[in-house]
Amino acid sequence: MDYHLKTVAPEAAQGTLQDTYATLQEMFMMVPKVFVAQSLRPDLLAPIVTYVKRLMVEDHGLPRSTKELIAAHVSKLNACAY
Repeated sequence: MDYHLKTVAPEAAQGTLQDTYATLQEMFMMVPKVFVAQSLRPDLLAPIVTYVKRLMVEDHGLPRSTKELIAAHVSKLNACAY
C-alpha cells in the first residue's frame, strides 16, 4: 500500500517555513526529508527544529560529533535504515 504525503519542497517554502528550512540547511547542509514531511505545519516544525538545534548542534556537555556518534549507534542497535 502506498501512502502519499503532500509536502512543501525547500525551494517552494515561504515565510516561517522558509526560515525553518534555512536553519536546517545551516545545521545539516541539506533539509532532511524527515523535516520536509512535517512541512504542512510550519508552526509545529519550527519549535522541533529549535529543539534539535539546541540538543544536537549546540556544544554543551558533549560536542556535536559525539552526540552524532551516539545517535548513529542507537540507530544501528534499533536496525533503523534512516
